[in-house]
Amino acid sequence: MKALQPFLFLTALSMLSPGVSATTDETARIHVGLCGQSPPTDFEIAKRIHSFQQSAGGTSATREYFQAIRPVARLSSFKSSGDDIIRLEGRIDANTPEALTNRIRETPGVKVLEINSFGGDAIAAMRIAQILETSRLSLRIAGFCMSACANYLLPAARSVILANATIGFHGSPWACFQQSSAIDGVIRWGLSNYLTLWRVARQDEEYMSKYPRLKEIIVRSQRPDRGANDGKPRDWLLVRPEDLSRYGIRLQASTNSATFDRLAADPSDGLLGPVFVP
Repeated sequence: MKALQPFLFLTALSMLSPGVSATTDETARIHVGLCGQSPPTDFEIAKRIHSFQQSAGGTSATREYFQAIRPVARLSSFKSSGDDIIRLEGRIDANTPEALTNRIRETPGVKVLEINSFGGDAIAAMRIAQILETSRLSLRIAGFCMSACANYLLPAARSVILANATIGFHGSPWACFQQSSAIDGVIRWGLSNYLTLWRVARQDEEYMSKYPRLKEIIVRSQRPDRGANDGKPRDWLLVRPEDLSRYGIRLQASTNSATFDRLAADPSDGLLGPVFVP
């Protein structure tokens, strides 16, 4: 009965709200993380970038950062050691799964999806995870794999290779939904957005039920302190490359962790803002 309460409340409210339906618009998108928190301002991000660039090796890491946060993911193909590789760079949006499917079709010998991404749309990322599973591609993280990339793509890959990789979590739609009552959620986001969150949260819960060890750390990362249990707000929970196997990720190899090491060395301030590293 408890599980029905949000649905009953939202259905009743939608009937009282003119022009609002309980059926959400398929174009509405839910990105992983934040859960009503305010993102850093452009000025704060600029200060972080400037400071990080002054450190040794900071320039190359910053370049990868800018490529990872590009608003629309870019796909390219290349060969390495005789293997065909598809590289995905930037944020995942509604069009990315179809673009990736077409790229795989055009590259019949592809064995590896290389990625540098700050995540993006949760539903689209889950669809890419399905593509990884059915195509049996390995996943190589060359740069960043944050948010939806870490939540959905990492566990779906037949094997994972880290090449100077930084892996970051900051919650999930399901964990966010669990934190908010229906009334608070509608007040915070509006009815349409909250209904979309509810729909995506159900899909997220179903997906993550296959990966209980990873789900545990994702739920921890939903807290404002990212699971540190000290009450200090942070932007990310970063996982040490060597610890990924503990969360059910099929880690095949890890080479170079220079960017992660720089971020972990100063977790209170860096390119990604305050982070927690278990």
